[in-house]
Amino acid sequence: MLVALALALLVALGLGVAAYALTSPEVALQNFQPKTRAGEQIIPPAEFIFFSIFALLYLLWATLPLSIGSSRQFDPGNLLLYPISLRKLFAVDFVSEIASLQSVFAIPAIIAVGVGAGLAQGNLAGGTLIAMVAVVFGLALSKWISISVGSLIRRKRTRGETLLALIGVVAGLGGALFGQIAPVLFRHADSISALRWTPPGAIAYALTHGLREGHAVGFTLALAAVSAYAAILISITYWLARRAILGGGRRRRTRREISVEPAIQIYTGWENPMMTPALSAIVEKELRYVMRNAQVRMMTLMPLILIAVRVMNRRHFDPAGPGNSTFATDFFKYGEGLMATAGILYVFLILSGLFFNQFAFEHGGMRTLILSPVDRKTVLMGKNIAFSTVALIFSAALLTVNQLVFWDLTLGALLFVVLSFLTFVPLMSVIGNWFSVFFPKRMKFGKRLNVSGVVGLLLIPVILVLALPPLAATAAGYVAQSLLIEYATLAVLAVLSIGFYRVTINAQGESLQQRELEILEAVNDPGNGDG
Repeated sequence: MLVALALALLVALGLGVAAYALTSPEVALQNFQPKTRAGEQIIPPAEFIFFSIFALLYLLWATLPLSIGSSRQFDPGNLLLYPISLRKLFAVDFVSEIASLQSVFAIPAIIAVGVGAGLAQGNLAGGTLIAMVAVVFGLALSKWISISVGSLIRRKRTRGETLLALIGVVAGLGGALFGQIAPVLFRHADSISALRWTPPGAIAYALTHGLREGHAVGFTLALAAVSAYAAILISITYWLARRAILGGGRRRRTRREISVEPAIQIYTGWENPMMTPALSAIVEKELRYVMRNAQVRMMTLMPLILIAVRVMNRRHFDPAGPGNSTFATDFFKYGEGLMATAGILYVFLILSGLFFNQFAFEHGGMRTLILSPVDRKTVLMGKNIAFSTVALIFSAALLTVNQLVFWDLTLGALLFVVLSFLTFVPLMSVIGNWFSVFFPKRMKFGKRLNVSGVVGLLLIPVILVLALPPLAATAAGYVAQSLLIEYATLAVLAVLSIGFYRVTINAQGESLQQRELEILEAVNDPGNGDG
């Protein structure tokens, strides 16, 4: 939190200075709009810039709890036994939202923008006032989303988990696409006045026009609009919290029909002739656990962001297009599979929560693994096969959509992708086994595929290590001017990766056996990592 606060203060300082410069009458940047030779505007209006800043901050405020898996749901519990009203408890819980991670980032930025614009236009009180109201609206938005989703999960668990996962995926896609649609929004920046009825639009208008002399009526209307939005959200949130805690409405009674016929069918599990019964059982268990999780199902939409980015930047991905050097054109001749391989690497990136926290789904089932006589190497191999199967399904779906949209996947590129996949799987499994054994963390359904902080710190270097084999093979083919050398190099690297996995899996199985009790405590502790 201290590191996040320090970073937030630095960002807030920069935004405060920018707000002062954008609204300062001396500099007059709000009216200074330099043009290019083609007559296009270089700097957008200050109102458009403020609208974009507050829209992104509110998006962060609303979706960060869903993506990092920390939902601050209002649950007073035994506090209701004390002579304290529910409204006071709700007020304390609402104010405590200030200490959340998303608030630590957003609140200093909002206050800095308000203070900067107020100082620039000689109305510090007005700028600070609209900033404080904007902060209250952000807190109300975050609390409304967390309590709404939490109430839905408690009432209808499966639907709530699916909705929560869908919101997280849509937010991730929206944030990734924002950079792609920013040029389009920039060309229509003058039409931002049509969005002044929205909270970000009202705040942006108040900071750019409402703080000037003679615009007190506009400032008052903008302040009243944002205050009304915040009051409505707070009222709805309190109503939902009261309904969830004290009950309300009609409760439907469901009748369960109990079959009187005895169960005569005996379930024997999956029978895979290529696996031992123990290994087949582990693979079946892991795949069933994965398919049961709503977020894994929704994550199938995440690779589509690559298709969208490529569609919007089609000419930049054309190696023979204008502006590309001869080196890039020749290098792409030997790296025609690099584009598709980058998509496969992205699949492994979004599935890192599975590979690097393989015991997250166990919870009480970890006791069964400890008591079972199955070799611990078999346990790790079963998990690796199951998660690699999920990666294979995701990769196949991504390549299929890519082929349907672009029709540029040749047999050579497909062979390059297959060899790269055979290289990624062993390396990802070895690294994931090590992280899972030494840094386990409990999974909470309805939230993200959480991993330890160590994994998050080292995730980017791990992905860079995985990218080295296909890049090295492409470089070898380019230097030797031979496709045969390229594919042979990648095939050798794939064989070495598989051999490395076979050499290390025994040692990792022994490490698992030594640390089983510690893993059991980690995945069964409900307070692990919630702080």
